[in-house]
Amino acid sequence: MINILLFLTCVQPIKVNEYILDNGLKLLIYEDHFAPVVATQIHYRVGSYNEPSGNTGISHLLEHMIFKGTKKYGPKVYDEMIKRSGGEENGFTSTHQTAYFANLNKDRYSIELEMEADRMQNSLIDATEFVPEKGVVMEERRLGENDPYGSFFELIDLMSYTTHPYRNPVVGYMQDLERITRDDVYKWYKKYYNPANAIIVVSGDVDPAQVLEQVEKYYGHIKGIKTGEPVFHEPPQHGERVFKFKRDVMVPAVCFNYHTVSMNHKDSYALDVLAMILSEGRSSRFEKKLVRTKNWATRVNAYPNHAKYEGTFTIFGVPQISIDIDTLRNGIDDEIGRLQSSGITDEELAKAKTSALAQAVYLLDSPTGIGYYLAYWEITGGGWQGINTYQENIQKVTRDDVQRVVNTYLIEDNRTVGYLLPQGGGE
Repeated sequence: MINILLFLTCVQPIKVNEYILDNGLKLLIYEDHFAPVVATQIHYRVGSYNEPSGNTGISHLLEHMIFKGTKKYGPKVYDEMIKRSGGEENGFTSTHQTAYFANLNKDRYSIELEMEADRMQNSLIDATEFVPEKGVVMEERRLGENDPYGSFFELIDLMSYTTHPYRNPVVGYMQDLERITRDDVYKWYKKYYNPANAIIVVSGDVDPAQVLEQVEKYYGHIKGIKTGEPVFHEPPQHGERVFKFKRDVMVPAVCFNYHTVSMNHKDSYALDVLAMILSEGRSSRFEKKLVRTKNWATRVNAYPNHAKYEGTFTIFGVPQISIDIDTLRNGIDDEIGRLQSSGITDEELAKAKTSALAQAVYLLDSPTGIGYYLAYWEITGGGWQGINTYQENIQKVTRDDVQRVVNTYLIEDNRTVGYLLPQGGGE
């Protein structure tokens, strides 16, 4: 059997051709001739983070409206053209970015480049389309509010961040969606959708010189306007916050959310390794002790939430039906306490590094995945090159690093604890 760690240490850095047009548009090209397909993506540097109070959800609402036509192409024409070309397309909005993408055969990727250039300049945000589409987004919000777990995690963010925009949901609050107008969305579009605020990523079976020529053809003449963004920092937390949230669930759950660091901070790599030690695989701390040995939990997961600014580290647990929720909470605390006092073994460290590296490699197993993570690192991590330095930084993590981040961040005064409890049940 091939040694997985040996394989991972031999993974070659991703080679990317990077260009910046005169109007500020950044172009990243990843050349891979394994299959005759090309993933073409455009990422705008705008998301829920940029939204002021009263306008939450406007970036996501704009994403919906971009599919409703331009001066040149009417509603649904974009979808039909991509499908007729044998491709697939979609879009999404997140905290710091709004993206649109299409996967096409290598001889047709310019269709996406041309149509996104048109949508960048000429989207109508038509008033007749706006009202019904806002209704679609509001229904999406309504469905989210009816999901106990989605509402619970939304509340975790709301309680963890007291002032920071990270407390706001990407889909927005219902009262804001109700008041946002077509003109509000159009102004948001004109402010953020321009070359200087965008990154185009083309990955797959392409010739970089031809891609650059196509991008300059369709985007080079569009005026770029730098928008920038304010930088917010959450005030330090000086005491544990606890809340109870009651919904129609059969089994309770508990969630710990700790404030941590930005994605490009050196401690983020030790936090990735820590997450593997706590909950990745059958030999992880939580799985071995709380799920399999004590049979207190059906699941306990730990994961870092990487962010452009300060992120969080989350632990989420669901008890067995016969186990009291506080018993599980205390069990999780005991395992954290053991890490704080005794640290980890060399064997745990080696396995956790392998798991972290394997996950990173698997995320890059397609042109679409590579394109997404190039843009994600560029926007959230300070530069796409972070993909290539990730392996080295994970390998540098020591046992002392892991114990240090546990003792620095996973402390009671730095966390929010949420209980999801059955409606009408005991506490």
